[in-house]
Amino acid sequence: MYSPVNNDKPISFGADGAPFSEQFQDIYFDSDSGCQQSSAVFIQGNDIFNRIVSSKSPLTIAETGFGSGLNFLLTLQVYQKAQQQLALQKNADNTLLPLTFISVEKYPLTKEQLEKSLAILPELAEYAQSLVEQYPDKCEQMWQGKFFGGKVTLQLYFADAAEAFSALKTKKSGLVDAWYLDGFSPRKNPDMWHAPLFEQIARLSKEQASVATFTVAGLVRRQLAEIGFRLEKKATGGKKKQMLTGIFQQGKNSGKGYRLRPSINKPHQVAIIGGGIASACAAYALTRLGVKVNLYCQDSTVAQGASSNAIGALYPLLHQQADDISLFYQQAFNRAKTLYQQVSDEGHHFPHQWCGLLELSYKESLEKRQQLFEQLKSWPKTLIHGVNAEQASELAGLKLDFGGLFMPGAGWIAPGELVKTLFSAAQATNRLKIKADIKIDHIQQNEDLSWQLRSEHASFNEKVLIICGGAESIKLNIADQLPLSSVRGQVSSMPTNPETGKLSTVLCHKGYLTPEHKGLHCIGATFEKNSFDTDAKAEDDAYNLAMLEKCLPGVSQWGTEDVIASKARLRCMTPDHIPMVGPMPDIQAHKTIYAHLAKDKNWRFNQATPVIDNLYLMTGLGARGLCSAPLLADILAADICGTPYPVDSKMLFNLAPNRFIIRDIIKGKS
Repeated sequence: MYSPVNNDKPISFGADGAPFSEQFQDIYFDSDSGCQQSSAVFIQGNDIFNRIVSSKSPLTIAETGFGSGLNFLLTLQVYQKAQQQLALQKNADNTLLPLTFISVEKYPLTKEQLEKSLAILPELAEYAQSLVEQYPDKCEQMWQGKFFGGKVTLQLYFADAAEAFSALKTKKSGLVDAWYLDGFSPRKNPDMWHAPLFEQIARLSKEQASVATFTVAGLVRRQLAEIGFRLEKKATGGKKKQMLTGIFQQGKNSGKGYRLRPSINKPHQVAIIGGGIASACAAYALTRLGVKVNLYCQDSTVAQGASSNAIGALYPLLHQQADDISLFYQQAFNRAKTLYQQVSDEGHHFPHQWCGLLELSYKESLEKRQQLFEQLKSWPKTLIHGVNAEQASELAGLKLDFGGLFMPGAGWIAPGELVKTLFSAAQATNRLKIKADIKIDHIQQNEDLSWQLRSEHASFNEKVLIICGGAESIKLNIADQLPLSSVRGQVSSMPTNPETGKLSTVLCHKGYLTPEHKGLHCIGATFEKNSFDTDAKAEDDAYNLAMLEKCLPGVSQWGTEDVIASKARLRCMTPDHIPMVGPMPDIQAHKTIYAHLAKDKNWRFNQATPVIDNLYLMTGLGARGLCSAPLLADILAADICGTPYPVDSKMLFNLAPNRFIIRDIIKGKS
C-alpha cells in the first residue's frame, strides 16, 4: 500500500489571492485568465461536455495533481450544464449517467489553504463551497466525496501519482475515459513525470481514452507516444501558449499486434502517385499539416480518371442495420460534407448542390428493404428516412410511381472541378508541386529505405511514397500483391429538357439520374468487372438508357441519338468493398510472424505489423470515392504525422491493407 505524503512546504498567496508553491516555485493556476486556460486545456481538450451528454456508459476521469481542485470544479460545472441541457430537451431523460473523478496529490493543501485558494474564483463559488465542506481536516491515504446527490464521485488519493494509480484495479477493457495531466511542470517537478506514471496511464486507459495537458515538453510527448497515444499540439491562451491533446489508440499490449501501425518521424516531404479525388484529398490534408507534397500525375492535367465525370452523387452506403461498412460510410459522408463545405467557405468554389438523394423502391424487394429500414430505425431520420410515392414526387419535382429512401443531406458534385479545387487549395499553402505527364511504372526501395520512382524517360527519388493511383495501382509492382480489381463503368451525358429540368434531387435506381448542371444530366453507370478498357461504347449508352426506362418508365424520352457525351472510367475495388488506407504490409513477414493464427485466431501477438518502410496506400475507393476520400485522407495524414486517428481501432483495421492477409492466415489460405 502506498504511503501518504503531506505538504510540509509552505504555499504563499499573491496580492490577488492566487496560490503559489514555494517548493516548486510555480503557480497553481493562471490567475490572469481565471478559469479560462484550465477549461480550454482540460475540459475542451478532452471534449468533456459532449462526452458527458452522449456517453452510453458512466465516465471516469483521472487527474495527476489535484492541487487547488480547479479542474474538478470545472468538471462539476460542465456536468451541471449538461444536466440543464438535457432537462430542456423534449422526451429526454433529464438525468445523466454517473461520473467518477479520480485524482492524486502528493502534497495536498490544507482545508484552509484550499478555501483561500478558491476564493478568487467567484464563478465557481457554489462548487467550491461543496468541495471545501466535504474536504478532510487531515489528508490520509484516500478521501472520497459525493456531489450532485451522488451522481459525481471524487476519489482523491494523497500519494505519489504512479504509486496511487498502481493500486487501482481495472478490467481488461480499461478504467479511464479521459486524463487531465496536470501538476507542476516537468522541469520543476521531474519526479512525477517519470516512466512508472506513464506505465500506469497505459494500464488504466480504455481504448479511445483522451488525454490533455498544458505541457508540450518533449519528455511528456515521447512517453505518451511510446505507450500508445496519438498526439497533436494546439494553441491556447493565457501564460501557456500551447497545449497537448491525444487519443489512446495504439496500445502495445492488446494481443492483436497486427492492428498496430508503425510510427514514423513526421517527414518534411512526401510523394503521391495519382491525380484524382484520393490524391487531391491526401495532398490537401498533408499540406495543411505542414508536409510538402510532390504529386506525380500520368496525365497532362489532374482529374482525368474516374474523377473526370461531369456530375457525381455524394451519399453514404447504408444497410438496414449498422454494420461495419455502413458505419464507415456514415462517418465518411459526414466528414466529406464538412470538408467540402469548408473548402467552399474558404473561397475555393466548385459546382455542387446538397439537394438530397432518393433511392427509389422500384421493385418488390426494394419495398421490403424500405420497410425494414423504417422498422429497425438504425439511422437518424436526418440521415435517411422512408417516403411514399407522393412524397417522393414532391421531393424530386417529377411524377414518380414509387416511394423510396430519402437522404436529405446528400447531393451532387462536379468531381473534376472539385478535384482541381482541392489541388488549388493545397497549392495555396506553397507546399504542393504537381508533376504532370509522368507515368510511374516501377518503384524500388533504396538501401536508405527511400524510394526510386521510374517512368519511361526519368527516375525520381523520394523518402516517403503514397500510392493513390486508383485502378492504375493494380499494375504497379509491390502494390500488385494486394487483392485489388478494376471495374469499368460508363456514364452517359444527356441534354436537359423542360421535363427533366424540373428534377430537384438525385435519383438512384439500379443506376442513377442527376439533376441538370450546365444543360446536362448524367445517367449510368455500367459495371464491368476485371476490365481496363476506357473506350466509350454505344452499347453501354444503350444499357444506361434501357435501365433508366425499366426502373423509371416515362421519366425521360431520351434515345441513344440524344447522348451528348460518353465516358468510360475505371473503379478500383477491394473484395469486401471497403477501401484501404495505410502502410504497405510485408506479406511474407506476416505469414511468418502470425502463422499461429491458423490454429488459434485468438492467439495473442504483441508484435507490431511488419510493413515495407515509407510506403503507403490509399486505394480501393470503388464507386464512392467522393464520399470516402476525405476521411481516408485524414487517416493517412495521421499515419504520416503521428496525430490522432479519426476512427477507432476496429474501423482502422477494417481499412488496413493487411486485413486481407490476416484473414487468409486465419482461414488457412496462406
